[in-house]
Amino acid sequence: MIDNHQIITVIQGALEGAQIEVKNPHKDGLHFDAIVIAKQFIGKSLVQQHQMVMDPLKELFATKLHALSLKTYTPEEWENERNTRKD
Repeated sequence: MIDNHQIITVIQGALEGAQIEVKNPHKDGLHFDAIVIAKQFIGKSLVQQHQMVMDPLKELFATKLHALSLKTYTPEEWENERNTRKD
C-alpha cells in the first residue's frame, strides 16, 4: 500500500514548485486521483505533461501503485479552470 504523501514527494522531486493534490477516493491505497499544476508544463503537450509526472512514478507503479487518474495544468490553465468552476 501507498499513501498520498509518497506520490506527492516523488512528483515534487521531479517538478519543483508544483502544486499537487492527490486523493485516494476508494480509500484502498491503490487507486489515486491527482491534479498537478506546474510552470514546467508551459509549452508542453498534454502527453508530455503526463509523461513528466508519470515517468518519475515508474518505480511506485512497479511495486505499490496500481492506478493514477491524472489532470495537469499550467498555472494559467488552472486559473482559467478555477474561474470556469465559479460560474
